[in-house]
Amino acid sequence: MQPSSMLEYFPLFHQLKGKIVLLAGDGPAARAKTKLLERSGARLISYTDESQFADAALLVIALEDEDAARDLAKRARAAGLLVNAVDRTDLCDVIFPAIVDRGPITIAIGTGGAAPALARNIRARIERAVPAGFGRLASLCGSLRAEVKRRLPSLEARKHFWDRVIGGTPAALILAGQEAAARGEIDRLLAGKASQPMVHLVGAGPGDPELLTLKAARLIGEADVILHDQLCGTAVLDLARRDARLIDVGKRCGRRSISQEEINELLLEEAQKGGKVVRLKTGDPFIFGRGGEEMAYLQAQGIAVEVVPGITAALAAGSRLQAPLTHRGISRSLHLVTGHLMDGSGPDWSDLAKLQGTVAVYMGRGAAGRIARQLIAGGLDPATPAIAVENASLPGERACHSTLAELPFALAESGFDGPTLLLVGAALTAALPQAASCETV
Repeated sequence: MQPSSMLEYFPLFHQLKGKIVLLAGDGPAARAKTKLLERSGARLISYTDESQFADAALLVIALEDEDAARDLAKRARAAGLLVNAVDRTDLCDVIFPAIVDRGPITIAIGTGGAAPALARNIRARIERAVPAGFGRLASLCGSLRAEVKRRLPSLEARKHFWDRVIGGTPAALILAGQEAAARGEIDRLLAGKASQPMVHLVGAGPGDPELLTLKAARLIGEADVILHDQLCGTAVLDLARRDARLIDVGKRCGRRSISQEEINELLLEEAQKGGKVVRLKTGDPFIFGRGGEEMAYLQAQGIAVEVVPGITAALAAGSRLQAPLTHRGISRSLHLVTGHLMDGSGPDWSDLAKLQGTVAVYMGRGAAGRIARQLIAGGLDPATPAIAVENASLPGERACHSTLAELPFALAESGFDGPTLLLVGAALTAALPQAASCETV
């Protein structure tokens, strides 16, 4: 039967380690090929004459002169060599693909020489989709093949075992960098025991999906169930699978707030069902996100935990407003505090004032007046630049530029009612206009 389409080049992986590869030419193209071939372990030798053909496995031609390139390719092919000619597919027996290296996994992308730039673009997409940890996973699987075959003689049993490794907690632990724990999980599976459930505590950043880490985006897209804060934003949640269950465990005015204890129990319940569970937390899980509490609870219940950091609001706001949070010779420290702890258990504002760094106050809108007074009383200049940012990094972001002394009044006039971050510090000067103002970014 005639195939529906013919392959211009059939993909093969060629073992070049220790073999001689001749290189004709010394321009930029030749140097690029040399850099690529060095990773193969081949012995690279500059071509001088036909006497070298007998011992070589491949000839790479990077000559500007087309007639000379064509003649050399003809003579090499007659001597039995495979030929690659840069930018001349009609002279090529083999072509070099774009490569994604996740050793021992190698992914090659070729366009038959028609569009190398497109191959590079596809390679970049695959590199984002295939984490480096897949290489570690492949190496671990390879090291266990003999043991698994010995302990599981049945082909069907081995297939089921590897499916549970690749699609379950062991692979997730490898990708999380927890190789010792992954090996422990594999031993559990080999012993016929159930795999340990796992929860991923993922930082969603301030709400802009483009500020997610690659790992966060991948886990959101793979999750069976996502327990998320109300402030995570629809654009981030849109990355979830259509069949994924989304559970809102955030706080909202007019609705009874779900307690932290209830969230912990819900995470445990979902993890024990065996699916891929993501706890999606605004900003970073360990910065005012109670991620530490959830991690400790889950680990005490025998649940494996991976923590994926996220961009916290202070960093996102500083970048969007082009407001340096530290600056050489002006501010050498950054202090992240919460404005909710104003009952005596909060920070010592006088000590913060003396440090002369940048202070980022989360959830500080309601306490702005008291914060400003205490920082000034502690010695901070009333003219110190200050910015209030609502919905940092989101389409409705608004920023109120002021000074520390005027910030409470400017904020009161702004009408802010969303999540608001306060930034105070001399390093912010570059972002501030001459007079206090509020604007939509």
